[in-house]
Amino acid sequence: MAVFVLSGPELLANVQFTGPVASLDTETGIELMQSIEQFDKERHPEAINFIDSVDFEHLTLESEDDEDFEISPVSNDESAAERKQRRAVERKNALEARQRREQQKAMQQRKVRKEGEPYQKTVKAELAGWYRFCIHSSHNQIVVEIDMRKESDFGLNEYGAVMTLEQKEVSDEDRLMDEDSAVMEGIKDEDFDSTKDKLKTLRRLLADIQTKQQQERHRLIVHAATNEHSHSRMVLSSLLETILFMAVTGFQVFTIRRWFKGAPVLGR
Repeated sequence: MAVFVLSGPELLANVQFTGPVASLDTETGIELMQSIEQFDKERHPEAINFIDSVDFEHLTLESEDDEDFEISPVSNDESAAERKQRRAVERKNALEARQRREQQKAMQQRKVRKEGEPYQKTVKAELAGWYRFCIHSSHNQIVVEIDMRKESDFGLNEYGAVMTLEQKEVSDEDRLMDEDSAVMEGIKDEDFDSTKDKLKTLRRLLADIQTKQQQERHRLIVHAATNEHSHSRMVLSSLLETILFMAVTGFQVFTIRRWFKGAPVLGR
């Protein structure tokens, strides 16, 4: 499964994959609804109940706290050589801490550049039947782009995950080209092998370009949504500050007027 939250007041969602909620013999919608209701009432230890949350609102990595390095106090009994060695250790610790901070910044930048990748999860279903896949938000309405794939239709890639449609198409075309031969095409073996390798390379490059375009489209959508949310929060914060300032100003004016009139101030 692949999930990407496109829009909403918050780009947060909960993913749930459960089942089998009904057997393969279920044919009508009424039977399916009845099986789902029965499934929700009973507990099935052997069933899949995968639940996870996805967050596209906060995509940068949280920086880990650097290990604090302490400067050793100067001792009167410390020799010049020991003092030199201690300072060398302190400089090394400071340099390592600075390098860790730079690595954290680089990791955050790489994470930002990789925005646009959907949340993906591969679940192994041991039992046959109907499965339920739900995306819902706790408090707000959201728009989500989902993609569900089965191993029986797409197969697995080298990482043990179900292949995407682009990966499936590349794999099928590679298989068709491998089944072809120079004799069938009526050309030399050297020319055929060279042409086949170039076609495979071009097809993989095209698939990579399509994937990058999809990720770029997602990245722009996420950036637009997060910028809009930040603007809304800023406007709301400014409005609350203005209201509070006006309330305090009004109270001050009221207090000063009562004080000049000689009336009791603040109940005194």
